[in-house]
Amino acid sequence: MTRRISSWKELGSRVAEARKIAQLSQADLATAVRLDRTAITKVESGERKLDSLELTGIANVLKLPIEWFLSPPLPAVVSRRASREPTDESKADALLERLAQDVKLVIDLGLLDPPPLPKPMSINSVERAEASARDLRRQLELPPGPIWELLTVAERVGLYGFCLDLGNDSLDGSYLRLDTGGVAVVNGATPSGRRRFTFTHELGHHIFADEFSDEWIVGSGGDDRERFINAFVIHFLMPRGSVSSRWQELDGNREPRQAAVGLGAEYGVSWTAVLGHLRHLSLIDSRAHEQLGKERPTKADYLGSGFMMREEMMPPAVAPRYAQAVIRAFKRHKIGYNRTLDLLHGTISAEDLPPEDRIPVESMRAQFSLD
Repeated sequence: MTRRISSWKELGSRVAEARKIAQLSQADLATAVRLDRTAITKVESGERKLDSLELTGIANVLKLPIEWFLSPPLPAVVSRRASREPTDESKADALLERLAQDVKLVIDLGLLDPPPLPKPMSINSVERAEASARDLRRQLELPPGPIWELLTVAERVGLYGFCLDLGNDSLDGSYLRLDTGGVAVVNGATPSGRRRFTFTHELGHHIFADEFSDEWIVGSGGDDRERFINAFVIHFLMPRGSVSSRWQELDGNREPRQAAVGLGAEYGVSWTAVLGHLRHLSLIDSRAHEQLGKERPTKADYLGSGFMMREEMMPPAVAPRYAQAVIRAFKRHKIGYNRTLDLLHGTISAEDLPPEDRIPVESMRAQFSLD
């Protein structure tokens, strides 16, 4: 079960951590919650207790649920941070930790049962990446063509995905491996094709047994492992045989641009990813790749060609089985109203919550010692 913090010092440490992530000074936080700065100093050192109203105020200012402050960081999170500079605090990491705590809570409640972690696959070449993508498709009994509903697919190997609007900055996505299962978060502010590529990249980290994804910015460096995982992604989303056959059906040799537009729409990947893959499969040459890269299609191009670019993981979106488990927890009185909404991250409004199950009289008698 999820351990709760057991001392005021631990709570103070969590307050200090959240304050630094929010890039607030002790004086800033004190002013926001109407406490003296020395009070915040003593809270963070464990010398001063907090009452429930004060902790609620701090949680509201720092934009984290109270549960986050009352739970110690997961071992995987500690490991993740140990690989970084001590001063490198990140709102993104705090979000990832929060999501991991959310998933672990539902697992601990016995309402979510992740499948065994997949047997780690090796990845040391582009060829091995393609073989791994083919093996995973076969393992999951996926059709040979396009794959949609990636959040559902990923749950089958124990990866619980979240797509949340993190704003138009450089953050794409990140992954954290848990004792049971894993958690990935993707920036919903990015286009659909990029969201799908990013999430499948995080699925790659899960499949290849990484402790965590090293960078939020997908494909930002020349690291071979990241390059191989990106190769896994494109072959998982666009299998060689299926794409080659579809290319011929779309008369790609005579109408390469229209065929590429069609493939991008059908397989749900970006224009850049489509062209790069077509070049890798030798369906277009370097000259055509360069020329087509200058002719990025518009929405009118898709409509005029009879194709529609389908949207997936529109934010906010959460893993379907995880969402079902949260609703069950609410209906069975295992979590409260506000906590349910927190766990669902804006995917449902208060008005949409179903009625809670009635508590049997026998249970009420046992709970309250009624005669």
